[in-house]
Amino acid sequence: MSPLSFWQPRPAQPNLPLFIFFPGMDGTGKLLHKQIDGLALKFDIRCMTIDSNDRTDWVGLVDRSLALIDQELAVGQELYLCGESFGACLAMQVAGRSAENVAKLVLINPASSFMRLPWLAWSSALSGLLPDALYPTSAKILVNFLVAADRVAAAERQSLVDAMLSVNPQAAAWRLNLLRRFQVHSIVPDIIDIPVLLIAGELDRLLPSLLEVKILQRLLPKSKTTLLPSSGHACLLEKDIHLADLL
Repeated sequence: MSPLSFWQPRPAQPNLPLFIFFPGMDGTGKLLHKQIDGLALKFDIRCMTIDSNDRTDWVGLVDRSLALIDQELAVGQELYLCGESFGACLAMQVAGRSAENVAKLVLINPASSFMRLPWLAWSSALSGLLPDALYPTSAKILVNFLVAADRVAAAERQSLVDAMLSVNPQAAAWRLNLLRRFQVHSIVPDIIDIPVLLIAGELDRLLPSLLEVKILQRLLPKSKTTLLPSSGHACLLEKDIHLADLL
């Protein structure tokens, strides 16, 4: 079984643009669930799923993503790529390899900002040494930095915890290592001609997403920015955020 696959939350609609969602560190794709009903009115949706034990490098992830997209994309169908956090880094690289086919690239709280916080990068380097028994506790603590508590329902918060715990600790450490190695400036020339929508939660307590989208907007001449004044990092789980409307 391939470590990458697509979750298709609704029947195929090849008459609509193909919308590929690249998830955050959890890799499940299921955390888009709150947005599916709205998006399905406008898009043919696929959510990337990365196996919980997978430790593929960036090149392998991009190659396999492109192969999956090629299987799904109908003749004449527009292609939208949307990445959240870790997934935004993957989406940028996939877009760079297939720029002529991408109608729009959407980046939500992109984790390309990871190395702008040296303390986070250094602490993540030690995450692989964390005993497996402590992993659930650390994941539950991290959730406090991912969500704005008053904007995320208890059920959504639990779904976030469950998604995080579904990832093997060693695989989580590997994905953090990929973020440490990601160099956004090397990707920019490949996506410079793609229309890009940059979305950032201004109250992101995990990453400097507001600063990152401002930097990316300067680097990408065809980009536009949407700021969410009251939103945190996991903004797609919030009660009042509707991605279809933002698009």
